Amino acid sequence: MAAIYTTGTINQPDAGSVGLSMVEKIRDDVSAHANWDLVEEFTPASGTVRWYVLKCLGSGNGLGSDFFVVIGRTLSTGELRFAICETYTAASHMMQKFGSRSINTPSLMDASGRLPDAAQFVLGTTPFAGGSSVPDYFSWVPSGTSTKWWIIVADDTMTISFNGGSNGFIHAGAYTWLGQLANPFPIQLIGSSNNEGLITRNPSVAGVNLTNYGYALKFTGGGTSMLGVPLGFEGLWAYNDKAQNNQRAVAEVGMMTISFPGQSDYATVYGLCLGKQKRIRRSNQSMPGGFAYGDAFAMNGTLWVPWNPSVGVIFDTGVASS
Repeated sequence: MAAIYTTGTINQPDAGSVGLSMVEKIRDDVSAHANWDLVEEFTPASGTVRWYVLKCLGSGNGLGSDFFVVIGRTLSTGELRFAICETYTAASHMMQKFGSRSINTPSLMDASGRLPDAAQFVLGTTPFAGGSSVPDYFSWVPSGTSTKWWIIVADDTMTISFNGGSNGFIHAGAYTWLGQLANPFPIQLIGSSNNEGLITRNPSVAGVNLTNYGYALKFTGGGTSMLGVPLGFEGLWAYNDKAQNNQRAVAEVGMMTISFPGQSDYATVYGLCLGKQKRIRRSNQSMPGGFAYGDAFAMNGTLWVPWNPSVGVIFDTGVASS
């Protein structure tokens, strides 16, 4: 179905309440899309976190299999931590086949280039903390008593932006695979809290025992500014490009694997060129003067919005521009 775009402002007496209102808005607006479901929501006994598990349905995401976005809200502060995985078992609250920035080595990857089945994470009493061979995450920490926000939910991606005392964004779901090795399930997670994105599988390391190589499931091409991997030409936001039928000259966002420190042959192990982001464009130029959060660019027949007006990255709302 068509993408859903919603936006608004949250006002609450404290930051923890802002985080609560925000995650409930995410839960409701994402699950309102026909291709996303809320699997479960719970607070463990004596826990400091409440968990929200959202599922993107394989019947409509073009990948043929479900995937899951898991959100942990810290009860005291309202901080939201997001992770992604291919497999989730509700009966045991267990994640498998997740994105991780570092991997225990040696580690034998499965036949699809994912963490082995033995790499399991059960949603417990505390939030995601990162580490080796566990789900890594992107986070947003509310500040003050208010935040503006927008949410875009498509068949295969979800994007959330926050603006106020604490700015940020999260983008999760399918990306366009550009490698020549087979990859039937390209999903990833990026956000403003870290410049290294997460993938759940890397076909280059399928069946490989990753001795001394622990970064196979992270990539460059995401994060605060998304600088470093433009696919195309980046012009000024304030002016159209006459040679391009008076549209803005902006680039797509590329994704490439990151090197392991001290290893010069990482491309022969991890692969280098992965793919590109869906529904995101970028320029390394500043936004026009007076451009504010919530303002939109018309491009390719739809409206595109920034996550931060001072950063040259825009997202496709799916809303027709005319």
